[in-house]
Amino acid sequence: MIRYLSAIFFILLWGTTLFASENDSGHISGAWIPRTIGPISGGLIYAFNANSGHPPERERTRRLPDAVAVTNEEGQFSLELAEGSYYLTTRKRVDGDAPGPPQDGDLYGLSRDEKGEPIQYTVKRGITNDIGILRQASVFNSHDTSKHAAKRDTGAITAISGVLTTPDGSPLVDAVAQVYADQNVKGRPLYVSQKSGKDGKYLIQLDQEGTYFVIVRAGYGGGRPQAGDMLGMYGGESAQPVTVKKLDIAKGINIQVGQFIDKRHE
Repeated sequence: MIRYLSAIFFILLWGTTLFASENDSGHISGAWIPRTIGPISGGLIYAFNANSGHPPERERTRRLPDAVAVTNEEGQFSLELAEGSYYLTTRKRVDGDAPGPPQDGDLYGLSRDEKGEPIQYTVKRGITNDIGILRQASVFNSHDTSKHAAKRDTGAITAISGVLTTPDGSPLVDAVAQVYADQNVKGRPLYVSQKSGKDGKYLIQLDQEGTYFVIVRAGYGGGRPQAGDMLGMYGGESAQPVTVKKLDIAKGINIQVGQFIDKRHE
């Protein structure tokens, strides 16, 4: 039974930062000002590399952004990014600023063109791409059925699911499962789940089939865990692979999660 995760495991998980600095970077700048709402002040702007998967539509995969910026009082923002193409989303919490996917009441938007398709913005080294004013944002409603609210996947999905438990077998609530392609589970994960429910169940949707590794921590984001934080990994102290087939769910990927003990202070 896993009672704790060692400092060595911590180094494997969080040995690199979420957003690595880039020497060959450029910028995207603009302002997010919905017509019926006005400037989004203090909102978060997320950039997602278009080559890393599908657009970040809420009913699809839960990707982590490649960069984050905060809007000023006029809704203006600037993002420093490596060369490439990116999708942009905005989000402002209705209550506080907890990380994670949008919730009912949040202000949320994905930049789209006139046909409703997500726009890819190009970043070139040493150049600032001023994209002007973005208008797409509305109050998030998980029951919205309009055609542009989200392109729901009504058929089969490619995913990983399971149950998160504490050492005594109780369901672990409000924890986040994260997926890596590498057994070392270093740096930024490929996908994240929503927080686990009261039954400890989680689901992670994926862009494609493959072999993955799953870890857990009680909350979004990186940084050094504090003594007592809940952390876990599928396979226990040694990451075990999870093979997922296209349009299938790898079920039963259950993870027992233990408390982190900071051995630096022992």
